[in-house]
Amino acid sequence: MVGIFPECGIFRWMNDSKLPHLSRRELLAVVAGLSVVGAARAADMPTPPPRGNSIDNLDASQTAVAEQMLSFMADLEQRFFAAARKFNGSDTAETRVFDYDNAHYEVQVVRGDVIEKGGLMKTYAKTAIKPYVPEPIWQRYVEVDLHPKTPLVGQLHATLTCSFQVSGKSIVAGYMDYTPAVWIDEDVLYIKSAVDRHFAAHHRDVDRERRMLQQKSHKDILRASCAGVAFFPPTLALTAENLDFVTATHTTIFNAYMDILERRLDQPFAAADVAEQEGMRRRWLEDHLFHDPVTRKMVPYEVWSFADQAPTVMF
Repeated sequence: MVGIFPECGIFRWMNDSKLPHLSRRELLAVVAGLSVVGAARAADMPTPPPRGNSIDNLDASQTAVAEQMLSFMADLEQRFFAAARKFNGSDTAETRVFDYDNAHYEVQVVRGDVIEKGGLMKTYAKTAIKPYVPEPIWQRYVEVDLHPKTPLVGQLHATLTCSFQVSGKSIVAGYMDYTPAVWIDEDVLYIKSAVDRHFAAHHRDVDRERRMLQQKSHKDILRASCAGVAFFPPTLALTAENLDFVTATHTTIFNAYMDILERRLDQPFAAADVAEQEGMRRRWLEDHLFHDPVTRKMVPYEVWSFADQAPTVMF
């Protein structure tokens, strides 16, 4: 029997709509913990920074880094819609805004004959979500997901998050990897080599940032390429230099993926290739439903399904 799993309108009962979107990748990235204040008297405690998520709460150096992140998000949005125009002939998007007590999401989705579905999500947390997300002074998260029509090109899922926290800590982190439909060694190596060159040029340890991709649920069950990287604990401090490097990594993977899509989009494929695509899309859904504790317990279904799931999943 063949069934089609819709993007929205089902399984809402699985999630607490008061909790914000956190993927497994973001969860692992932002675990830092809040500072624990000892048994000091309240009068001796330092005055905490203001609550909320406003750039106005940052000092001058932090503001410069926050503006750097906002600039990257604007640039990514331009590249996302430029790709939609180039490959689909249109950048018309459906936009949905989800506003919860402790997080805000804006998701834009494009559809077409080449990029069958593409999602761009921009998020910020309003408050802490214990024990996973420390109380933010300022935080931003951006995610791009691409599902091409051709089964010769798989899915791109690339995220980036950064925050200044009330505890005094800061992080920049992200998850960026390619999940093939039909596995083509040349394409996996193309993305991996682009990332390797980028890390080598900046004298960074790429193996360290690939270790988290080797977990069973990602490497063996999802069958992702592990050609990308995951900036997970120990996370990087949110400095201008680190943010520049992580955003450049995101751009490197995005651009390499676009090269592959352009190379493969007119190539013929067989029914067996479509079956491989259906299997990959089903595994991506199953990852969210059964293997990812955050999407099972915290993420509103209407957010993650609209943002990153394939347009249809065949059973």
